[in-house]
Amino acid sequence: MLRKIAAAAVCCAVFGTTAQAVPSFSFIIDDDTFSNPFSFTNTSDSGENLIRFFIDLTGTGTVFDVVNGGVPNTSNGVPFTPSGGTDVTTGLTGNTVVDGGSTLDLTFNDFAPGESFVFDVDVDFTVGPATVIGNELIGATAFADFSDGQRVSGVFQAIRGNADASGFTATGITLTPPIPLPAPAFLLLGGLGLLAAARKRR
Repeated sequence: MLRKIAAAAVCCAVFGTTAQAVPSFSFIIDDDTFSNPFSFTNTSDSGENLIRFFIDLTGTGTVFDVVNGGVPNTSNGVPFTPSGGTDVTTGLTGNTVVDGGSTLDLTFNDFAPGESFVFDVDVDFTVGPATVIGNELIGATAFADFSDGQRVSGVFQAIRGNADASGFTATGITLTPPIPLPAPAFLLLGGLGLLAAARKRR
């Protein structure tokens, strides 16, 4: 009986240590997007680095306005601009956002827990007034990928006590989708598999 209890304890200890931690981050945009920055923080508590952050404004009636006189109106825009040196501390490696587009895609190689990334970029309505307030982005979606292979997805929602802001609320955690291999890579892997099978037959 004692041996069984000891074995069970060892199993619990092993499986307990292999359980995957849950990464997390916080995000806020407060007041008008033309004058105020976007900010998000890696709030993970188990050492997971944030490696990608993606925003999709589809469904909010808004788009990114990164040039003066561009889409969707002739008002002044604000190009994507990291603030306060946070692009250096977090290891920003890439950003993809186009004028009149609905998505913003950022990648990092040193975005550790406790660090924040702050940036400016303008958002305008596709029709109507140019100025967009943070709470008018409620309903936009976003996700963050982490170094442990997990993706945290969610939606922008209202922030209690702050009528002009919106913040990120997680709705699910999944594994980061694998990057599709190009066709030549598939052919190479297939060829190697056939060679291995042929050698086994010999």
